Amino acid sequence: MPLGIVAHAEFEESRIPLAHGQQLTLVSDGVVEAENAQRELFGFERTREISTKSAREIAEAAKAWGQNDDITVVTVRRANV
Repeated sequence: MPLGIVAHAEFEESRIPLAHGQQLTLVSDGVVEAENAQRELFGFERTREISTKSAREIAEAAKAWGQNDDITVVTVRRANV
């Protein structure tokens, strides 16, 4: 269920443990749904292929493909401490 769609919706919390040096990347639908001039979506496979790149690189790739929605990419990395 997307956040903010249903008033008073309850969401179950889950924790994803990240080992030192691991990262978690979150993207909005604007990345996957970016559409080029031939109306081809950027899609899940392309997003998966570049998912280890920086948030900026992922956002720029989707924007270059054909931005038609907001694009948000957040990468959380656990430091090697």
